[in-house]
Amino acid sequence: MKTMVSIGAFDPTGGAGVLADIRVAGRFGVYGMSVLTAATSQNPKSFNGVEAVSDEMFRKQISDVFDHYRVDAMKCGMIATKSQLKILIDFFDKNTPKNLVIDPIISATLGDRKFDDETIDLYRTLCDYALLVTPNVKEAEIIKDISPSAILSKGGDADSNICVDILKIGDEEVRFTSERIHTTNTHGTGCTMSSAIASCLANGYDLKKSVKIAHGYVNRAIAGAVGLDITDGYGPLNHFVETE
Repeated sequence: MKTMVSIGAFDPTGGAGVLADIRVAGRFGVYGMSVLTAATSQNPKSFNGVEAVSDEMFRKQISDVFDHYRVDAMKCGMIATKSQLKILIDFFDKNTPKNLVIDPIISATLGDRKFDDETIDLYRTLCDYALLVTPNVKEAEIIKDISPSAILSKGGDADSNICVDILKIGDEEVRFTSERIHTTNTHGTGCTMSSAIASCLANGYDLKKSVKIAHGYVNRAIAGAVGLDITDGYGPLNHFVETE
């Protein structure tokens, strides 16, 4: 069985973060594991707080997973502190990551956290180790001038009836388009996309094919969430739709 590790935060609603990532991995037949960066308090109507795990616990989790398990792909989501960024950079410098997808959660969608120049520079350094970085429109502006192997610029936040995701691999550009689905059930879209891509990479697909499969899966997950009716506000995607 193939494996995927999600490095990110706990969302109690399960719509985003490591809970969503592991659910998505399982949907693709991949064994999901996680390294927790923080616990968050959030619900469909508000983001109420975040508490980072200690540096010692963060290091122990990394050792628990990477010293004892084969890792076929990785996804990095919310990194809670500068020290966690530094720990990851040091780890990846000594242990070249395989199929690393970074979803840089540094925008207002996470409680309007503010990032100073040092933090942004650390994020840029972390992205150098990635096979793919998947920023939304706002995140792409914050971490511009990064140099991963590839960038997937997500257009879901753009003001248009057509969503365009643009995959850039060197000088090559591939566009994935879909009609916008008007729904409030879009919580965790970025997490779902990045973990789906990582799962496809773990399964042996190349990057273009992985993004294509993930793009279709996310669209079906959004469309399939329209009738979920499980919350009183901004709801999650339906991760149980067909993967292809």
